[in-house]
Amino acid sequence: MKNRRDIAIIIGLFLALILFIAFGPARRPSNATLPAATTHSSAPEGAQALYDWARALGYDGRRLEYREFALDESDAALVILNPSEPINRVRARAVLDWLGQGGTLIMALDRNALFGPQNALLDELKFDTAVYTATDSLEQAAPAQPALDQPPLQTAPVQARRVLVPLRDDYAPLLGSADGLVVAGIKVGNGYAYLSASAFPFSNAGLRDEANAALVLNMLRRVPPGGRILFDEYHHGFFTPPSTRKIIFGSPWGWAATYAVLVLGFYFVLGGRRFGRPVPLREEVVRRSSAEYIESMAGLFLRGGKRAFILKHYRDAFKRRLARRDGINPQLDDESFVRELARARAIDEPTLLGLLGRLRAQNPSEAELVRTVADADALADTLAPRR
Repeated sequence: MKNRRDIAIIIGLFLALILFIAFGPARRPSNATLPAATTHSSAPEGAQALYDWARALGYDGRRLEYREFALDESDAALVILNPSEPINRVRARAVLDWLGQGGTLIMALDRNALFGPQNALLDELKFDTAVYTATDSLEQAAPAQPALDQPPLQTAPVQARRVLVPLRDDYAPLLGSADGLVVAGIKVGNGYAYLSASAFPFSNAGLRDEANAALVLNMLRRVPPGGRILFDEYHHGFFTPPSTRKIIFGSPWGWAATYAVLVLGFYFVLGGRRFGRPVPLREEVVRRSSAEYIESMAGLFLRGGKRAFILKHYRDAFKRRLARRDGINPQLDDESFVRELARARAIDEPTLLGLLGRLRAQNPSEAELVRTVADADALADTLAPRR
């Protein structure tokens, strides 16, 4: 009977594994792929390094996610990198109003609107992007004017496949080449907007280059120390918190946990039986020795710092031991006790009085305690040997 049950359990486990492989996450298209430029990604094209670096510089870096897209006056800067969701006209105008109050916008876009989401914010700023060339990309870009000088910037590896196309005249060309504009600055009310036709300088791979890091530092120069920098994850699809169902059935770890729970439940259902009476451990039934009690009490006294109490106990025992032979009252004060003991036998009164005084110490060290007790035992063995 037991062998049949074990075989059934093994067959059930194999069936569960087959079903898991056949219908598990490996057979489903991956819907959990992160957008390229999100700060949640540590891939080369991700922006986690920029987020961590901004916080390490002392800025109050936060992700704008899992809430309504809204800005207030306490937000010093907004970073938007290749949004994967459309930025509508209402949100675009909200950003412009916030910019007019003194905010700083850093936005990088290197996608054509035909192949990516519509960006009303770019349209409100009166800019467009165009392909640099059909077969090549702009690898290096140089400052167009001495505005990016804190820290100084010579050329930066932008790897831009697109360039900015301004539809307005009141802008400042900041980075580019004779063939195209890559980074531009726009004064909006009391605020400032940086537009980039390449997201590479802000990516994990791009920030490995000191020139791109210097470019970012020049843009963050407008943010006050400790200012709040929002990284737009709302337009990367992070507008609703992940549900428990999505966590469990939308990730390999969730599927693995589900499979483990099902297999364990299947095993307990088929192989479960009543447990017998618990067998006590040998340590639980063996009676403890008196030495263990003594060690425990000694440990308690040691941790409690009761050295004066221990000395008093030894002093009382020491006097009773000396007084027992001659019938002397051990409760007498030390001088009377030594005087009565000297009448009964020959003793070294100063030595005994000194030892009794040491046994009355109020705050002896551990070394003094051990030495005093050892001297008392040695003197007692001389005056009143044990039978």
